[in-house]
Amino acid sequence: MVELVTVTQLLGATVGSLAFLDIARRWGGPYPPTLPGSQNGRRELVEVGLLFTITLAGSAYAIAVYRDLVQFNPLVASIGERSLSLVFFVGVVSYLVVPALVEVGLHGRAIEELGVRWPINWWPTMMLLVMGAILGAAPLLFASVRSESLFFLLLGLYTPAFEEEFLYRGVVQSKLERVVSQRDAWITSGVLFGLGHVPNDFFGPFWVTTGGDPAIAIVRLAEQTAFGLLLGLLYTKSRTLIAPVLGHYFKNDLAVILESVLP
Repeated sequence: MVELVTVTQLLGATVGSLAFLDIARRWGGPYPPTLPGSQNGRRELVEVGLLFTITLAGSAYAIAVYRDLVQFNPLVASIGERSLSLVFFVGVVSYLVVPALVEVGLHGRAIEELGVRWPINWWPTMMLLVMGAILGAAPLLFASVRSESLFFLLLGLYTPAFEEEFLYRGVVQSKLERVVSQRDAWITSGVLFGLGHVPNDFFGPFWVTTGGDPAIAIVRLAEQTAFGLLLGLLYTKSRTLIAPVLGHYFKNDLAVILESVLP
């Protein structure tokens, strides 16, 4: 992932995401029929709060390990020469396993209702891929990009892209839409998406690489929230995780992908 590390760069990315959001709102196609309402809206909202809290705690644990505040992070599994530690599996459980158990196990919802499906409208899907690619290629204009191995490129597709989109779009946004309007659902999920990055922005690797500058962290949080709103809107209009997962991945890693595969 290429990190934007100045206020100017982050403000540019924020403005770009908001501009794309306006384009998507106007020309991203119609809203589909809303999801069936929940028979217990309060329970849906409580579950959203609990899922967000669990993932925030998991992120805080990962940051504590990174900052050497917590030493417990044993290796759990290996893929070839690569080792996967407890931090990785905490993410699997908090972003995927627990939300899937709640939705599929407790509520009996089909995976199609969580966005695991082909788009109902390809236009917003393609818009999000193009918008993510533009935002992801922008760092090539001003940042030094290093190449990565195929393992790390594929890992970036899974985490954070798939993990975060499954939780915030497939589960959280869908649950909210059963209680509130589609517009309020994607706005709320976008804000939660931004807030979910607080541990990294203010205490984690990003905080360290920027010298602990609160202004940069605040603007980065705004940029992530703006992009989360864009992801949420076009997920609503496409009803597929393909759009936000690939848009998210391109935005994070396209510059690295290009540096790694082009001669």
